[in-house]
Amino acid sequence: MSTPQNLDAPALPGQLVHKLPDVAIHSAVPLSYVNAALRLRYHLQRERPHLAADTVPTYHRQRSLVRHFVGAFAKVLSAVALVVVLIQLAPARAATCASSVGPGIPPPAQLPSGLVGFHAAWYGQSGYMSLCAGTTATATVAFYNSGSRGWVAGRLGEAAYLGTWNPDPGQDRASYLGGDGTNGSPATGWPRFNRLASQPAAYVGPNQVAWFQFAVVAPPAPGTYRIALRPLIESAQWMEDYGVFWVVTVLNADGSPPPPPPPDPTPAPTPAPVVTTVVVSYFGPGLFGNRTACGLTLTTTLQGVAHRTLPCGSPVTLRYGANMVTVPVVDRGPQVAGREFDLTYATKLTLGCPDICTLQWIR
Repeated sequence: MSTPQNLDAPALPGQLVHKLPDVAIHSAVPLSYVNAALRLRYHLQRERPHLAADTVPTYHRQRSLVRHFVGAFAKVLSAVALVVVLIQLAPARAATCASSVGPGIPPPAQLPSGLVGFHAAWYGQSGYMSLCAGTTATATVAFYNSGSRGWVAGRLGEAAYLGTWNPDPGQDRASYLGGDGTNGSPATGWPRFNRLASQPAAYVGPNQVAWFQFAVVAPPAPGTYRIALRPLIESAQWMEDYGVFWVVTVLNADGSPPPPPPPDPTPAPTPAPVVTTVVVSYFGPGLFGNRTACGLTLTTTLQGVAHRTLPCGSPVTLRYGANMVTVPVVDRGPQVAGREFDLTYATKLTLGCPDICTLQWIR
């Protein structure tokens, strides 16, 4: 058995000397083989620090580059995602205001019927509207023909319309919610600036229902708006019902409702009507087809009265027994002293008056 030997590696200039540990050889392997193995081991141990020193910076640099690339890519993805979210949110924010229509209002349980002449009774309507500024919507209102005469479209003195009424915007006044584009009204397809709609069918007979439709547009300023209406026979008379109106609420840009309007002031007490007993006659035979002093053609169906001083078109309410009618002034007269009015032939039939009768004038 050979004895242990200490093999010192030769010192290289500028390098530390790495001393090999003592190795005990208990083998019959030739010493030259053992010496070669020990020298290979020494060489590897001497080069390992240099290899590590050269490799570590490169590895760190590569890892730093990877981290930088991953971080930058994540930032780019975050920016793209943020842009996509903002693009999707922009139209949603612009569309936060949504218009709506409330529930419809049903007709009353009982209606008048068979009244002599032209008459109407409210028969229900679509709901009140909450609209975004500039939005157009269609309103529907039904009127029941409670009279004895039919409504004939396109025939003067027999065609039914809806007209603007009191208090807002006022009788025959233009409205800021709709019109034909004249007299300061917006163009929403009305027949005229103060006529919301004409009868939808060519003929609406007694006990039939006419469903009138008209368009309204929301003004630009948020708030609560109203429009009152009343049916009429054009160039003849206003019909019932009184007090039909629409409420249109214009929403804020974010869709929230505007503040409620201030309460209406307490109205002044309404004075009791003045009832005067007057003597009336009627006119018509031999005059049909002529023009009246108020510019109308006198026919057997024209509802109205002649009066000496009341302005043309002024409403006059007359009652004879159980019958009452409100008709306009359509002519000048009467020519006989002691008589307050001359009735047209149609008004005479509506009231049930004889040729000369005493009735009540309600003012």
